[in-house]
Amino acid sequence: MVFRALNDATRRAILALLASEHEPTAGDIAAAFPAIGRTAVSAHLRVLRDAQLVSEIRDGKHRRYRLGPNRADTAIAFLRQIYEQSLPTDQGVAADRPEGGPREAKSG
Repeated sequence: MVFRALNDATRRAILALLASEHEPTAGDIAAAFPAIGRTAVSAHLRVLRDAQLVSEIRDGKHRRYRLGPNRADTAIAFLRQIYEQSLPTDQGVAADRPEGGPREAKSG
């Protein structure tokens, strides 16, 4: 569910907004995305909530949002593990390149 939630550019933008603002209301978030409208923003927030990437706080008539209990940490750790497993096991590969940079193309 986390990867599905992160697979959409609008949802990633909403997460970035939540990281930079202190508990905006659903209306504040919708105002930041006027091209897609409130209904679509609500649907995106629901997906993010279901993935536990976002928490909803009820404040009287308003619903405020903040980054959730960090299931993103699990996704990041998973991706890091896959990336590290894909690296060559020969430690000399990076050492052979200047400053660990890209390999030079073979000629011939």
